Amino acid sequence: MARMIQVVVVDDEEQITDILKEYLLFAIKEIEIHAFNDSLAAKAFIEQNPVDVLITDFKMPRFDGVQLMESVSPNLRKIMISGYLSEIGEERLKDLNATFFSKPVPLRTIAKLVSEYQEELS
Repeated sequence: MARMIQVVVVDDEEQITDILKEYLLFAIKEIEIHAFNDSLAAKAFIEQNPVDVLITDFKMPRFDGVQLMESVSPNLRKIMISGYLSEIGEERLKDLNATFFSKPVPLRTIAKLVSEYQEELS
């Protein structure tokens, strides 16, 4: 049996976090989703709680997705969703050990990846 996986979803657009949260809850058993529309609130949560996967947008006010990824444990699984790969740079994502997906968000693919992470952690 897979263990409960802890996922943080961060996007400044509430509609995106809602869609990701609802889809992942539907697609994956034994998952807990913590959704944030403020990257600094997400960072504070991650610092105080065990988290397995971080799914974040790149462009956000005050603290972008790369800064958020840089501030968390290197062991945390990271998924970046954005329409701005050229601004981030593939090499930077590789350095962060992050998987990148362009918007619109490929929900099934992200759910499959999170499920694979869950199996690895079990």
